[in-house]
Amino acid sequence: MTVSAARRQLRGELIAAGFAVLTVIVPARALADTGFLFASPSDDRWHYPFNPLPGTRSVGSTFGTVGDRDFFGNQRFNERDGVLIFGWRTDAQIPTGQGSANYRIKSIKITLKHLANADWPIDTTSDEWYTYDVNADGQINADGIPRGQPGDTDGESDDLDAGRPFELFGAGFNPDGEFFDEATWTETSFFEGWNQEPFVVARNPYPFVYQAGTLEKLHCEDNVSGLHNTDFGVTRFTPIPWAVGVPNNYTPGNQPTPFDVEFDIDLSLSCDEVRRYFQDQLDRGRILVIVTSLSETFMQAGTGFPQFYLNTGVPGQNPYPARLEIVLSDVEPGDIDGDGNVDSADVAAFVSVLLDPDAALAAYRERCDFNGDQTANGADIASFVTTYLGGC
Repeated sequence: MTVSAARRQLRGELIAAGFAVLTVIVPARALADTGFLFASPSDDRWHYPFNPLPGTRSVGSTFGTVGDRDFFGNQRFNERDGVLIFGWRTDAQIPTGQGSANYRIKSIKITLKHLANADWPIDTTSDEWYTYDVNADGQINADGIPRGQPGDTDGESDDLDAGRPFELFGAGFNPDGEFFDEATWTETSFFEGWNQEPFVVARNPYPFVYQAGTLEKLHCEDNVSGLHNTDFGVTRFTPIPWAVGVPNNYTPGNQPTPFDVEFDIDLSLSCDEVRRYFQDQLDRGRILVIVTSLSETFMQAGTGFPQFYLNTGVPGQNPYPARLEIVLSDVEPGDIDGDGNVDSADVAAFVSVLLDPDAALAAYRERCDFNGDQTANGADIASFVTTYLGGC
């Protein structure tokens, strides 16, 4: 039996054993969560080739250029062209150098403020790569036939819901970057990305997700055309974002006031590797993320795509800087009963919550929410099992 097969079998046995447990659950130790608010970013950059004033702009937009080609049919820009990079110095509130595993992150939320008078349709689900203008003919699914079905000639499908989501990813840095690395990058650093060059250019920093199985960092800036990831056997793919922006109190086409867009990060993604990404950054003292969109637009378009307030660097000039909220716990992930150990008693406690959440102790319910969606349910099982077994 392979290691992966043995692990899957053990997971199944663990879950089955947990549901078979009938025991008295010891009352949970009181929660000791600590919340931290970072009210303004240390760095926010509209990462766009035509941004002559990085770090001083009051507004940044997110949009895509899928299907944009020059006269000879060549791609000109990264598909995720207008993106936003946010950074927050955390070391003033959270001490650094404690060892990544000692930052017990319970949740992370990032809130951006959008300009008034927005008119884009709400879409909070990721769209498959083939629902964009893959063949650059200026239309999406011109033949009207879903991708792969008989008669399909363009390799595209219709997007079943209106609009395009705006998505949050990790910030990856090219190891051979000439001008900076993660430690030295700032909002005014030199722009590295595709700007009409006749050859392929990756972004740096670049939005990334972890590859399933290998946990390699996959570039997402050109996921529709399938660039930058061939070393890992990946071409065109649909990345699963770490969070999708959810607008709060927004009415498309009738929005006279600015409004919040919230990103609740799913820390459990990629076998908790997303959580470890942020743990590592807390250990170093700065959180970095990238917000992107593949919203279709055209040159000099005034509306129809997301536009967010940025911090100009002048005190009091921007009343709506991007906010970061982090909740840390003194309880080890997986230690549902709070006794200091992750053991079979925690399996019983976890199962008791899933079987009857209304009857379970409130502390149990909160500690069983591994993916940070404010609910303890079946979506948390895989992450709990991963935590209990100590591996993916």
